[in-house]
Amino acid sequence: MRQQRWGKVKVIGLVLLTYVFAKFQGGFASWFLFYSSLVFLAYELLTYLLLFATLEVVREIDRTRLQDGDDVIVTIRLRRRIWFPLGWNMVLEPLPERLAGVYEPHRQLVFPWLKREVEFRYVIPNLPRGHYRLTDCVVSGGDFFGFIVQRKVFPLSHEFLVYPSYRNVEHWALGDGSFSGNVHVSHRRSDDVAAVRGVREYHRGDRLSQIHWRASARGTGLKTKEFEHQAMNQAVFFLDVEKASYEKLPEPLFETAVKLTASLIAYANRQQYHYGLVYKQTERLSITPALSHTHFLHVFDQLARVMPQGVDSFSRIVGREALEQPQGVTLIIVTPRVGKELLGRLIALAQKGRRIQLFLVRTEAALSPEQSKVMQLLTASKVACTSVHIDDDEWKRIGGA
Repeated sequence: MRQQRWGKVKVIGLVLLTYVFAKFQGGFASWFLFYSSLVFLAYELLTYLLLFATLEVVREIDRTRLQDGDDVIVTIRLRRRIWFPLGWNMVLEPLPERLAGVYEPHRQLVFPWLKREVEFRYVIPNLPRGHYRLTDCVVSGGDFFGFIVQRKVFPLSHEFLVYPSYRNVEHWALGDGSFSGNVHVSHRRSDDVAAVRGVREYHRGDRLSQIHWRASARGTGLKTKEFEHQAMNQAVFFLDVEKASYEKLPEPLFETAVKLTASLIAYANRQQYHYGLVYKQTERLSITPALSHTHFLHVFDQLARVMPQGVDSFSRIVGREALEQPQGVTLIIVTPRVGKELLGRLIALAQKGRRIQLFLVRTEAALSPEQSKVMQLLTASKVACTSVHIDDDEWKRIGGA
């Protein structure tokens, strides 16, 4: 603002000085100098009025869904409705909050000259998992002579998600082998009336032979037959996002828990199992088991957003939400610790006939004596337990041979 104010004073002072010089000196040269300063004054005035009056800033990102470690390409376009040599523009692109301490905000100096549209691109590299928002774009501008400098904030908002990377799980066996997944559910005969346990809403990807035409004809939408064996191939993932669970532990441990959950969900999706997701960060999230491409993206959207910021006790969430799940659904618990309260709840659920598999993510090279004792107690209660180290490179086979 100070530079802009002094710039106006300098321009007006220059015109006045040439006018006084022409009045006292006279002659062609002095008046020519005065009239030239008037042309300069007109240029500065037009620059001041038109610098941002006709400017439009457009931002585009190449993708709205990426994977951990990918780069995002951001395109900025400066558009004007007139031709006029307005000098220069400095574009400042603020970074998302999570990346503020990692990279410097992007700055781009642009000389539009007589162009109506100027475009440039920049890259935000190696993005970690998360939800990101690019907000206001700040544009500064001025004339060629440095007398005028203005600044304007253009309100823009663009969001994108970075999904967790997941690994290729070739075999996932539950303790009793019912979730090993060697046979696709969709290949079972749908005319086995004895195996039909009810109907449910149609999900994209269901076979036509599984549609219950009589129930669908009642006018409430397409219905799909639900078989007894399908209940054996449903899983609900309980992801521990309680803040206290990850205190004093390395930050990548939570990323390992999310990556493990994503890998198992990707395996379940390939094997055509119905899967759901439950956690509570600030608000309760409960995604019922389903199978479709839209459902897969919905689950991964939540895995991209989740952070270890939950306040409620994870053991209480498991105890409360497990009661909402049908009897045949397998409960998958992913957590870095098993306290006395969670241990008691898992044993109580197992004694009621619930099928449970526990995944314990850890940073230590080997289980501590307390952890080994907990795993033994859970295994004795028919809870399938698997320990996953933070530095494991591959998860080819999980949960059994």
